Amino acid sequence: MGLEIGDTIDDKYRIVKLLGEGGMGAVYEGENVRIHRRVAIKILHANVASNEDAVQRFEREAQAAGRIGSEHIVEVLDLGDLPGGHRYMVMEYLDGQSLSDRISSAGRLSPQATSGIIIDMLDGLKAAHDAGIIHRDLKPDNVFLLTNKNGKRDFVKIVDFGISKFSSLGGEFSMTRTGAVMGTPYYLSPEQAKGERELDARADLYAVGVILYEAAAGRVPFDGETFNELLFKIVLEPVPPLSTYVPDIDPHFAAIVEKAMARDPALRFQTAEEMKLALSGWLAGQPAAPELLASASAATAARAEMKSQIGFDGNAGTIMQTNGAWANTNAGAATSKGSKKVIIAAAAAAALLLGGFGLYAMKSSEAQAQAAAALAEEEKALAAEEQRREQELARLEAEKAQAEAERARADAARSEAEKAAAEAQLSAAEQARIRAEEEKKRKEEEAQRAASARPRPQAAPRPSPQPSGGGRRIRTEL
Repeated sequence: MGLEIGDTIDDKYRIVKLLGEGGMGAVYEGENVRIHRRVAIKILHANVASNEDAVQRFEREAQAAGRIGSEHIVEVLDLGDLPGGHRYMVMEYLDGQSLSDRISSAGRLSPQATSGIIIDMLDGLKAAHDAGIIHRDLKPDNVFLLTNKNGKRDFVKIVDFGISKFSSLGGEFSMTRTGAVMGTPYYLSPEQAKGERELDARADLYAVGVILYEAAAGRVPFDGETFNELLFKIVLEPVPPLSTYVPDIDPHFAAIVEKAMARDPALRFQTAEEMKLALSGWLAGQPAAPELLASASAATAARAEMKSQIGFDGNAGTIMQTNGAWANTNAGAATSKGSKKVIIAAAAAAALLLGGFGLYAMKSSEAQAQAAAALAEEEKALAAEEQRREQELARLEAEKAQAEAERARADAARSEAEKAAAEAQLSAAEQARIRAEEEKKRKEEEAQRAASARPRPQAAPRPSPQPSGGGRRIRTEL
């Protein structure tokens, strides 16, 4: 079912405009026509809706919001099916920007500004953890800042619980599998990077630490050219001090971030509430407790010691991310940290990693060949997906250009109409002025004619003078 602008879903939700689209589905702005409420409608494409894991993730996102019931979790209003196999979810409409966009536009955020945002986020996380739900994919893209809510700017909403774990329910709701790496790689906790099955809320708090780090430094703490390389850094390397990128960073703030990112979960904040209290105290001007600074240093030392004991760097094993965003099946040789000589064959290194990190090992050339074939297929699929995205981008750009051209034509037509209306209005005013002057002149002429037509009054005849004596005067002629 291809949705068009103006279509109505289930006689309730009218499609207003497309907000975004990807390989799995699309998100539209909509309106509940019965109560005239603005909503967001997420559509899961039919070809994806036939995938059981995708459907479970889709439904789990809706169930998580209902179970948590926090104002800092995006509200899901409805869930349903469409003709043709599509599934849809109706959510509250969020007006604002993601924390990712905020960081990208600003480059860096001040620790004070970020802490205020993260404190609200931790309120939402506390509610989720109290409900037995671990998000497992926290990142700036999934932290949305509302322009205004209840008179507050940058009101935080946590979104996308698609790969969350319902630990309190287990069974069909527990989606983790041993050796499966779930989440966005840069924000994975070490235990997630190792593919551990049993995760708890402290994995989310590690991701919060990465978000704080990225906002303050303008970059993530770990990066790599391959997925394997990134995982090795997360598991083995100490977190680069924030002062490396921000020399004037407050050491007490840096200690909070470092504690949140401790490799050993026991050295991190144990609850969202504990981390919130530390950030709130720092914002209020209270220095970090000595034990906090000590534990942060201990976490760095422990990670360095772990790396030293392992004694090599390298990539090995097959690592797959279940959401398909990352995949890497290269097997590599391990090298000695001291002599940089190859001392372990690829298969042996992979076997070591299997015991040390819970990753899959390739133990034979046949397995390597299969992995190579799988990698080729994966690369082929990625290339096809990239081509599809480029075509989609070109289509969207063409539609945007067409829409802008239409808007320009409409603006020009409106301008001409307004000009014609103004001229017509001016002409009407001029005609009225001329008529008024003619009417005034006509009245003046009528008044003049009326004045000319009136008869002038005649003067009364003068009486003849009488003799003073009063007798009759007789004229005598000689």
